[in-house]
Amino acid sequence: MKSIELARALAAAMSLRLPGTAGKIANKMRYIDSKAPLFVRGGIIRSVESRRFDRVYAVGVSSKSRSMPALGGILYGAAALRHDIVVSGNQVTEGFQDSRVDINDMNFLDASERLAWKEYILVYQLLTDLLDSDTKPDVIFVDIPLLVPRAEQSLSLAEPDVEEEWHELIEVMEAFWQRFLPSIYPNDPNGPFLVSLQSRRDLNAAVLNALREKGPAGSPEAIGSEAMDLVQGEWVQLRRVGVLRFLRGALRAGHRTAAYYYEALGRQMKRFEPRTVANHGLIGFHIQVGLRTPIWKIETVGAPGQWDSEALDRLASITAFLTLNDNPRMKPLPLWYAEQLVMMPREVLSNYLRSTLGMLKDRAVDRAWLEGVDTMDEE
Repeated sequence: MKSIELARALAAAMSLRLPGTAGKIANKMRYIDSKAPLFVRGGIIRSVESRRFDRVYAVGVSSKSRSMPALGGILYGAAALRHDIVVSGNQVTEGFQDSRVDINDMNFLDASERLAWKEYILVYQLLTDLLDSDTKPDVIFVDIPLLVPRAEQSLSLAEPDVEEEWHELIEVMEAFWQRFLPSIYPNDPNGPFLVSLQSRRDLNAAVLNALREKGPAGSPEAIGSEAMDLVQGEWVQLRRVGVLRFLRGALRAGHRTAAYYYEALGRQMKRFEPRTVANHGLIGFHIQVGLRTPIWKIETVGAPGQWDSEALDRLASITAFLTLNDNPRMKPLPLWYAEQLVMMPREVLSNYLRSTLGMLKDRAVDRAWLEGVDTMDEE
C-alpha cells in the first residue's frame, strides 16, 4: 500500500523549501569565509608547525566494552589496552604492550554509564602501572575524557550497587591524580604529556565560549582585540550561524584553535569528577592535522599560568608528527594501534555465559561451598 498524497506533499515541500534552505546555508558559509581571516590574524586559529623530532617515546591507551542480556540482568565485558611505540627518525619501533580485562554481571540500572565507569577503571590501572615504571614516555594518549562528564554520572546513585561502583571509580581516579599529578607536565617540566584525544564526543567550539565568558583571561594565549570584539560583539550572529559550523569552516588542515581554560566554561566544571583535576584545572584546544583527518579535541591538565604558546605548539606538533597518514580513521600512531588491538568479542561473553550456565546446572558452586563447610566441621 502506498500513500500517493503523502508522496505528493513531500515532493511539494522539497520543491518549495529547497531554494530557501540552500540560500540560508550559503549566507552562513559566506559569513564564515568573511570572518575566518580575522580569526587567523587574531590568534584564535593558529598554524601547527611541522617539526621533525629525533626521538619520541609515545604510549596509547584505549578501551572497549560490550554487554548482553543474561540471567535476568546484564553480562558485560570491558577491556583496556596499552601500546608503546618509539619513533626515531623514519623508523617506528613497537614496544611494550599491556592490557586489563573485567567480565562480570550487573543489573539494568544505568548500565551504559556503569559500563563506561568499568572502562575508566581499567584505563587508570594501566596508567598507574605506566607511571610507576622507571622509564617515562614523552607523551601518553588516552581516548577517555580526563573529567567524568555529568552525562556519565548516574542518576541512580541511591541504589547500593550503583553507589558502590561509583565510589570505586572515584577512589581509583583520585588515588591516581593525587599521586601522579605533580609528575605530569606542566607540573613537572620534564614529565610526560598526558593527553585525552576525542573525535566524536564533546566536540564543540569551546574556545569561543571561553573567550565570550572570560575575555582574554579565557585563554593562555594572546588573542587580538579585533578578534575578541568579534566574538563578544557578534555572538548572536555566531550562534545563528552555529559556533560548531563556524569552527569546522574556519579550521583548516595543519591548524589548531587557541587553547582555552575549562574553568572559563562555567562553574559547573568544578562539580565534575575527579575533584583533584577539576580543582587543579584543565586546558584544551581543537586541531585538524590533515585534510581528511577529523577535528580532534585535545585536553590536558594545566592551571592558569602554567602553559604558554610555545609549549602548546610543541604538543600540537608532536600530535601531528605521530599522525603518519591523512586518513579519516587515523589517530596518533600509539593510540591508533591501541584502538585497533583492544576488543571485547561477543563470543567471549557467549562462552562465559555458557560456562556460567554449566556451573549452575552441575551445581559446582554449591559443591565447592559445601566442601568448605565440611572442612570447617572437621576442624
